[in-house]
Amino acid sequence: MSEENVQVKVGAGGNRDAPAEPGGADHDKRMRLWVNWGLTLLTVVGAGIVMVVALASVMSTAACNDKACPNLGPNGISFDTLFYGASVVAGFAVVASFFTARRRWGFVILMVALALLIADVAILATTVAQ
Repeated sequence: MSEENVQVKVGAGGNRDAPAEPGGADHDKRMRLWVNWGLTLLTVVGAGIVMVVALASVMSTAACNDKACPNLGPNGISFDTLFYGASVVAGFAVVASFFTARRRWGFVILMVALALLIADVAILATTVAQ
């Protein structure tokens, strides 16, 4: 076989000289890998957004005291958990992606991580809003 017709697919019947179809299982695996690592980077960016929202929430309460803002802050969840938990979730997502990036359902861990980060922002936004 010469280098000109490396992509020629020989089969029984049909168009014998048609080039082989690009893609297939290898293309799906590569696409899955790119999507998985894209979502992983999105969790890192999401953790940064959570930390910015948390710092903005704290800064917005600088003039508050117990009398002016009696119901300020989350009840039951400490601010440290909300603030530092975002980076822990993103770090876990990055480490887990090394093991699950090539798997078919590996993106589920990243979707859970993104859901936790969205919930974190929602909790911060609702507890600091006055």
